[in-house]
This record gives sequence, structure tokens and C-alpha cells, in this order.
Amino acid sequence: MNTFVQNIFLTKKETLKCSTCQKRIPLGERYVAESEKHRGTCFSCSPFVKSAFLKPGNAALTRRSKKHSNYCGVLFTWNGRRKRFERKGQYVEAAAITKAEQECADDEKDRARKNEKAAVVRAAQDKIYIAEFSKAIRGLYPNCPKNREVAIATHACEKYSGRVGRTAKAKEFDKAMIDLAVEAHIRHKETNYDSQFGTGKSKRMIRSDVKLDITTVLRKWS
Repeated sequence: MNTFVQNIFLTKKETLKCSTCQKRIPLGERYVAESEKHRGTCFSCSPFVKSAFLKPGNAALTRRSKKHSNYCGVLFTWNGRRKRFERKGQYVEAAAITKAEQECADDEKDRARKNEKAAVVRAAQDKIYIAEFSKAIRGLYPNCPKNREVAIATHACEKYSGRVGRTAKAKEFDKAMIDLAVEAHIRHKETNYDSQFGTGKSKRMIRSDVKLDITTVLRKWS
């Protein structure tokens, strides 16, 4: 559809006249013309008088309603601070807005379905990754307690956690990254690290206190 597009201004002048009815167009009223310097009409004499107004804010709805309408009146208002006219919505056929709204709603449903499918795929991929990460831990620490590698991998690879298991190197099963994940687990589960907080010691001091305990467990699990 070839849409007829016309500018509409909330005029900042007091000297404009409608070229059709010859009535003066008051300050701030709608003036239909290419600019305030061109001949134009008042809104009542324009082809947009029976149109529906669509507020700005939804780019897809704006684009589609314009596409489905035979005409589009683009509304501009004067911004005194910026010294320029700014777009503030458009006048189109009501049926065009209804059709555009339905298309946007259909798109939203499609996106929701795609996101749901993608979430299922990601969950499956995460499950495989955690299993492989667990296997890598068991390979480096064959003597760690049964199923402990799964607990370590699950915690380290938790989504959106920012933990070591979500890093690019960890996804390559880099030994240093695996060591960090195992050390973190031992620090919290095999030492008195957590219970020392609130005793007046700094985090650095507490980490130093449990370092030997961590090393001992690492050797035991290796």
C-alpha cells in the first residue's frame, strides 16, 4: 500500500490561516502543511479529520499502522528548549491501528514460543555441560567423595551467578578453572571458613587461615 504522508504541526505562530476555510489557526492548534512556511489547512478541513491518533512509544506499532493506512499525518510539536519541532505521534485510519495491534500481538506470541523453545534447548545444554564439568572434576580429583563432583559443578556452573563455571575458559575445561571451583567448594564445605566471619577477622585473614586446610583436602582428593 502506498501511504500518503503529510506533516501536521501544533503551530507556534499566530498568523496562520487555513487555505480552505480562510479561518485563522490559533497558536498551538493543528496546522496541516509541509511546514509552517507553506500553505496549509486547519485540521477540520484536512483529510485527517476522521482519523485516529496513535501516540509514540511503540516503533513496531507505529510502522505497521502507517503501512496499513491509506494516509498518515505525522504530528509535530515545538520544543522551545531545543528550538525545533519534534515528532509526537501520527494520525492514521483506525482499522490500520487495529490490524497493526493484532500483528504485534501475534509477533509477541511467536517470540514467547521461540523463547520457550530456546530455554528448553539451553537447559538441555546446561545439563550436558554440568555432566561434562563433573566428569572433568572427577578426572582431576578421582578420590573426592562420591557425587561431590556433581555438587561442585552444579554450583560453579549456576546460570547468571558469575561463578567460575560460567567463564569461557571453564567451558574449555581449563584445569586452573576446575581447580578454582574445587577449592571454592572445599573452602565452604570442608573448612571453618564461613563460621569465622563476624569474629573481627578480615576476609583476607580468614582465607589465609584456611589455606592449609584446603591444600590438605586437595591432596587427599587427588
